[in-house]
Amino acid sequence: MRRIGIVLGLAVIGLSGCVAERAEPTESKITVSVNKEEIDSTVSDVEETTAKEVFGSMIEDVPKGTTRLLDAVTAQYTLQYTDGTSERPSRDGVIYETVIDDLGLIAIKLPNRDDSFGVFNYSRDEEWALHGIQNVTIPETAEKVRHGLDLPEEELFVTHFEMNQLERPVEMWTLYDETQRITILSTDAFSVADGELIERRDVSNERYRLDQPEGRGLFYVDQGKLIVLTGDVSEEVLLNLSDSLPEASSADFPLKNQE
Repeated sequence: MRRIGIVLGLAVIGLSGCVAERAEPTESKITVSVNKEEIDSTVSDVEETTAKEVFGSMIEDVPKGTTRLLDAVTAQYTLQYTDGTSERPSRDGVIYETVIDDLGLIAIKLPNRDDSFGVFNYSRDEEWALHGIQNVTIPETAEKVRHGLDLPEEELFVTHFEMNQLERPVEMWTLYDETQRITILSTDAFSVADGELIERRDVSNERYRLDQPEGRGLFYVDQGKLIVLTGDVSEEVLLNLSDSLPEASSADFPLKNQE
């Protein structure tokens, strides 16, 4: 089985046929001095604990015959820690999972932190192929972005990912905070995707519902672009968001302002 080592936090580019050398993980230990006066007069030794810090990640081939993205990502992606242990995402951690045409997108909680998740971008010919990962953690110091869109929160954290090297280039943005996660994906509309027309008062503004195992999703076509919205929010939130997005060809798509 082919394995590829990558550094956490970077997009996976050109996975097929590439192998990167990886240094062996080293043990990282923290020595903590104990103050007897503050804690307990009977405690006299120095405590030693192993830090559960991420060293990197390992990508393996998707097992042949895999049809569901959840099966692909939980079999393929492994986080490696500095203490030499490793861990895969839990199947119970999937946040949203979307398949449309030959594209796949899945957001899943990562095991190293409660506020950490990954958004994985796939495409499929005969088998699923992973093209990139957004490793997302609630920032401790970064400021939220004023996005100018119709969402319950005026400011959210935003992360951006782009893959131009693909036959069907993909660009996506994930907007998130402590309570909600939404991914907006834009790509060429090569074909008409399957979906259920969402009945609305404005029939000229067609939106199509995606049938997905987890989360909610919809899509529409604008100026030759397929726009997909998916997240762990209600369909109404996604509809309002879609209506407030700039035109697909707009230079600032999908954000309207960033102050």
